[in-house]
Formats: sequence, C-alpha cells, structure tokens
Amino acid sequence: MHPYGDRKDTVYALIDKINETELELAELMNDLGLLEEYQGVLNLEGPELDHVFSQTIGHRNEQALESRVRTARQEFGEYLPAGYLNETELRLYTRLYGEPIIKVDEPQSELEADLSEEDKDSDRLFREDGQGGWKEVEYEKVEAQDDGPPLVYDMEVGPPVEESAAMRRTREVAEQLGGELMLEQFEDEAVPDSTPRLHPLTSEGKFSTDPSTVFLPKDTVTGPISVILSEFSNRHIADVVHRTFGGRLLPHSTTTPPPRAQVPQLPIPLEASQRHMSEMEGNAYIAALYPGMYASALSVLVEVRKRLGTDWIRQLIAQEGGPNVLDAGAGGAGILAWRDVLRAEWEAMVPGHPETDPIPLGRSTVVTASEALRMRASIMLENTTFLPRLPDYVHIREKPTLDDERAPPKRKQFDVIIAPHTLLGLEEEYMRKEHVENLWSLLNPNGGVLILLEKGHQKGFEAIAGAREMLLKRYISSPGSTQYEGLTESFNENQHVDKEEGMIIAPCTNHAKCPMYAVAGHAKGRRDFCHFEQRYIRPAFLQRILGAKDRNHEDVKFSYIAVQRGVDLRKEKNIVQGPEAAEAAFAGYEHLRNMNSEDAEVPDDAVTSEPSAAQNGQDFHTLSLPRAIYTPMKRRGHVIFDFCTPAGKIERWTVPRSYSKQAYRDARKAHWGDLWALGAKTRIPRSLRLGEKHGEGKKERLAKRAASKAALGEAEDGPLEHTSSDGWDELANPVRKKGQTIPSWKKHQDKKKIRQASKKQSTVKLVDDDLN
Repeated sequence: MHPYGDRKDTVYALIDKINETELELAELMNDLGLLEEYQGVLNLEGPELDHVFSQTIGHRNEQALESRVRTARQEFGEYLPAGYLNETELRLYTRLYGEPIIKVDEPQSELEADLSEEDKDSDRLFREDGQGGWKEVEYEKVEAQDDGPPLVYDMEVGPPVEESAAMRRTREVAEQLGGELMLEQFEDEAVPDSTPRLHPLTSEGKFSTDPSTVFLPKDTVTGPISVILSEFSNRHIADVVHRTFGGRLLPHSTTTPPPRAQVPQLPIPLEASQRHMSEMEGNAYIAALYPGMYASALSVLVEVRKRLGTDWIRQLIAQEGGPNVLDAGAGGAGILAWRDVLRAEWEAMVPGHPETDPIPLGRSTVVTASEALRMRASIMLENTTFLPRLPDYVHIREKPTLDDERAPPKRKQFDVIIAPHTLLGLEEEYMRKEHVENLWSLLNPNGGVLILLEKGHQKGFEAIAGAREMLLKRYISSPGSTQYEGLTESFNENQHVDKEEGMIIAPCTNHAKCPMYAVAGHAKGRRDFCHFEQRYIRPAFLQRILGAKDRNHEDVKFSYIAVQRGVDLRKEKNIVQGPEAAEAAFAGYEHLRNMNSEDAEVPDDAVTSEPSAAQNGQDFHTLSLPRAIYTPMKRRGHVIFDFCTPAGKIERWTVPRSYSKQAYRDARKAHWGDLWALGAKTRIPRSLRLGEKHGEGKKERLAKRAASKAALGEAEDGPLEHTSSDGWDELANPVRKKGQTIPSWKKHQDKKKIRQASKKQSTVKLVDDDLN
C-alpha cells in the first residue's frame, strides 16, 4: 500500500475545494477588471493539481487514471511528449494502445540559443557570414493589413486541414517508400466518380428511422418515467416485472425471444384496456412495455409518412383542430411516437420558429381502463382524452328503426388509429374480426389510417395476416373485387355489399392473397413469416430491471399492417401493382432519374430484355416495388434478396457486381424491410416453410412413434402368412451368434429393411380388411 494512501481522499477533497474557490475568485476578479493585471495569482494555465499530486500519491481512482491516458491518446496520438505521463500511466497506455513513441524536444540551434525571447518575436532575417557566425540582412518591411482571414478564390478548396498524428505518420511512411501522400479531397480527381453513395430511389425505399437506432427522448419518455419509478423500490419493480412478463428476460413483453428458447407464444399479459391494474402493475407497464411500443410504433409511423408523402401529414396539421389520433393499445406510447413525428414535420415546415411557439399537436385520445395506468400516462401526455374502453360501432344501428325513431348517435372519427398488441389477446377468430371491424368504423372515411401491430413471431404474424385478409375481403375495393357477398346482410339468399375505397400502405405492395398465409389460422411448424425489427437504446430503468451489463440496446421484432380508408392512391397516382409491376421492378428504375454521371454503367439486361418502367410510360412510385422480407445475404461479388413482390409472390433476386455498379453498391447497403428499385440480374421462386394447418406437433410425433414401436412388438402375435415369405421373422428377430459383433452399417441396413417390411405388412393388412 502507498504510504500516502490513507490520506489520498483528504488531499483530493481539498483539491476540489481549491478548484471551486479558484473559479469563484476568477469570476470575481473578472467582474472587477483585475483578471488581466493579476492573472498570475491564479493557476489558470499551469499544471492541474490532480496531475501534480497523482505523481506522488497516485490517482483518485481507476477511472481518473484511465481518463488521463485516454486524453493523452486523443491529444497526442502515438507521439507522447517526454514526461507527460508517469510510469503508472505509461503502463496503462501500453496495455491499451501499445508502446508509445516518446517525442524528445530537439536541441536549439546556436542562433536560437543566442537570441532572446524579444529577438525571436521580432521580424529579423539572418544569414551565415562564412566565418561560422551570422549577420543580419536588411530588407524592406511591409506592414501587414489584418483584414480577416485570407480569401479563397478556388471555391472547391476548403479550409486548411491540420495534420494529425496519424496523417503525419502516414506521410513519413510514404516518404520512406519514395511516394507521396494523397489527401482525401484529391481522391475524386484521381478516380472520378460523380455518382452519389446511394441512388435517390434507393433512399426513398429505405425502411428505417433516421438514425436507424431509436433513442428514446428524455424530455417526453424516459425522464417522466424515471421520475414516476423513483418513488418505488427498484427491487420491487423488478420482481413484479419478472413475475408478470415471464422471467428475467421478459419473454412475454414486447421482447421476442429467439426460436431456440422454445418459449410459448403468449400475448402480453397486461393490456391498456385492462380494467383492474395495481400500482406496481402500472409501473411494470410503463417500465417494460413503453420503450418497445414506442420504438415499434415510431418505426411504423415513419414508414407510413414516407409512403404517403409530405402532403398527407401537412394536410392533417393544417386542418381545423389538427389531426385527431387514437391510441387503442399502447397506453399512450403510440401518442408519444406520433407527436415526435409531428414535431419533426413541424420543424421542417417552419424552420427557425421560436421555441415558445406551440406545435399544433391536434387532439389525442388514449384507451386506458385502469386508474393506475391513466394517472401515469396523464403525466406524460398533456391535452389528452382518456377512454376506459373503445366505443362499439359494429353492433350499433346506422339508421332509425321502428323501435327507436331517433337519429343514430354521432360517431367519433379519427385520422390515425394506432392499435398495437390488441389482437393476440383475443383467442377466437371472430372476436378478432369484430375488433378490426370496430377500429375500421372509427376511422375517418376520407383518408383515415389504421395501424395494427403484433409481436414478431408466428402467432403474431398470423393475427395480422388474418386482419389483412378480412379487410381485403370485406372492406377494401380492388380491381376485380369491388363487392363483398354478405349472406347475413339481408333475408335474400345473396346480398352483395359494395366495398369502399382504400389501400394497404405498408408493408405490402400488393393487394393479393398473402403468400405466407396460404391457409387461414394457426399452422404448426411455420418457419417463414413476415416481420420486421427496430433497434432502440434501452433506458436506464429497463437496464436495471433486466440486470444487463454488456448490452444497452434491443431489437424489437414486430409484424404490422397499415391501411388507409376512403383514399386509393393506386387510382390517384397511377400506381401499378401485380405481375406488370413485378416485371418492371425486376428490369429496374436505375436510369429513371438523372444521376449526373456520363459513365454510369448500363446493365446489358436492361437493354436487351424487357423494357424498363420508364420506357413503358409508367409513373414511378415506391408502392409498386418489392420489399425485402429478410436480411439481405451479402456474399462475395453478389447480394441475394428475399423479396415479396408486387405480384404477391416470394422470390429470390440476385444482384451481382457485373449487373450494375450503382445497383451493387446500393445492394451492399440494403437492409431488412427496404423497398428495392434498381432491379436484379436473376430471380427464382423461393421455397417457403409454412407448416401445416393440422400438422403434427411434438406430442403427436412421439405418440405416432410409440404406436409404431408397439405395432412392431405385436407383429409376432399377428397374422404372419403374408410376412413369412418376405423374411419378416428373420428381420424382426435376427439370430446372432455368440461373440459376434455387428457393424453399424449392418444395423442401419437391418432397420431400413424392418421399416420397409412393416410398411408392406400394413398395406397387405389394409387390403385384407377391405376384402373382408
């Protein structure tokens, strides 16, 4: 132990007091105008006291030591001034960054040693006198005019870049090798390439927030939640969250465990429409569910904003009273995400507006049945209406009747409805359909948007796919399907109900039957299903609940659908979907926009094969592009996509390096969920693992295997007249000599023969039963 170790805390506490007093004294001297005259009284430019005392008594703690070393690395790089770090700091520096290069001050020249500080600052010119001395040279001095920074006449030349340690080391190596250093700003002149990093159509099709990782805002989300949770014990909150959501990793929250975990796919046990919720359950809801719901809702809202364009959201802002939004399942997290999207759009509309100006957030409504959740949500949401339950418009009369001649009650209408995690909790399919129908009736018939969202596993996808199928079948009109045959709408045998205008905004770019939902309902053994993910940074309170120490982010996976009622952009903007759109997307839209590049590579297929979309006169729109349903597989020299095409097919497209320079570059930057506009060279149908509607589960397989073994064991008691000729007795009861060893290949071969003989025996038995 260091001899001064027992007094180290006392010394550093005194240093902190000195620093605080010194700052106060500097402010006081500055107010009195004495700081410049008596600046030497303060240690403002001298060595820090922490550094001085750390040489003798050691650093405050390990963090201070590491901070000192990191600061030296950032400031000097690998060239450290002599004596800047002590032995302890040098050892840590070597362990972290390797052996440093100690920079020793070069000895002064004879001239510099003779000159005083005053002579160094003066403008004097010397030269050798030929006798080992120096003599001054007279020259005409020109007074410099300080008119500001020098003018730069070459507008493409930026400000001078200070040479860093890494650049200096690179230059020295280049000089030793006989070359020269090519700076980054001259690389474009050596290799001219005027194409941007991403094609504009590729940027339009991106499925992600900006930045791609969601940082929950402190002012509106994490800050208020932290204040609410601070009144309760962290341990009690963690115990309730673990008990409610299935354990330490919270598999029954918005988190989607990997398939290898074999966790049952259950709905979230706490719902916003739940009538009874204790205080701790309310804390568990906002602590464990709010972050994931906010991130997934924000991701979907950003995608809807991209597909519907700027005009859609700005019309909502400009309408009287602003947009009317309903959060039907997130307990207020959906409204917080919507307001952030609205706030970003408002800042783009009115740049530089005063911070005091109110943002037209419109009207917000949240479904919260319990008092505990309502009180917590009201702290984070101002000017918000809270409903204990959704109004039921499915079973309400639409016109006066004989029993009630009054006019039908006025219905609420919302411009945007966000309903995450509301379907999986309904076990019966007809209840899910009624819930979706009720949400559809709450939409504004002149362009209202409905967003349904569930967890990113098989059952969550099946709930969303079932809602999609019902909306397309009963409500959304499409070419060739403008009526719905409702058998219970009238006493007539067939009653055709006209569908209304509407369309799917995302993620589907087709209105055909979902290729991953071939059979309605739950399918056992499903491996392929449509879902997406969004990464977000966990807040501190969620980190404490999870006990996470090595990772502070989470990828929330979800399946979703966003539909619009009363407006069909396919007609308004000439959006083409179907096989024609799939063929045009495969040909590519790369040359539809001017890239300002004369030497852009033109793929041979785009010229010799089918004409592109631009040549066909089709208006380009992102809703006629294929969407990547899985992460692109980036191989050496090519990229493989799994797309859901506008034709309603799942296909595998390949973009090789030889296809197009721009397309290949963008393909390397593509992500899961993006829309692809630059075509491909090859495509093939992708085989899907959709399971079976009544497929065999694990229990069924084990029962069948046990029955098969039992049948083999009872074969000796059964009829053997059909098996003796096939050698069944010899196979079922092989004769083994004493001391004989049977090789493994022989055992496998015998088992195969037994299975074949058993199958043949069963067939013969069935034939006999039919004959009898």
